Amino acid sequence: MNIFQSTYEHRLRDWRQLRETTKTLTLEQQCIEVDRWWQQTPFISHHLHWHDQSNWPDPWTILSENIYCTLTRAVGMCYTLLMNEVNNVELVLARDEQSEEHYLVLVDKPKYTLNYWPNSVISSNLSNFQVISSKSLESIKAKIK
Repeated sequence: MNIFQSTYEHRLRDWRQLRETTKTLTLEQQCIEVDRWWQQTPFISHHLHWHDQSNWPDPWTILSENIYCTLTRAVGMCYTLLMNEVNNVELVLARDEQSEEHYLVLVDKPKYTLNYWPNSVISSNLSNFQVISSKSLESIKAKIK
């Protein structure tokens, strides 16, 4: 059963378990597992807006609302990685070679790219993307302290 079709309590418990079980993995494996978990979300076209970062919810609200767009999913990935003390995380809006826009989570300057393609973490130097905009994660960090 997809955890996102379950209750808030089950989602919360499963998210905690994800964080606990990935803490001891290599950075690459953490990225793969975090991306895999968040890729299960059902999603709608728009929920959060790129230019409205001050109103982005904390991770517990995201799991409680259970409404996801690709940006919400990326923000959830950022929260998960940051709570696991992976601090070299960046959230960007990028355009791919087909001129489609994507919200990407970059880890390790960007050795790993999450939230691009379901169930795959790209290990690249972003040569396939043009970064349009980047967000500071300070406001996100503040919501989990």
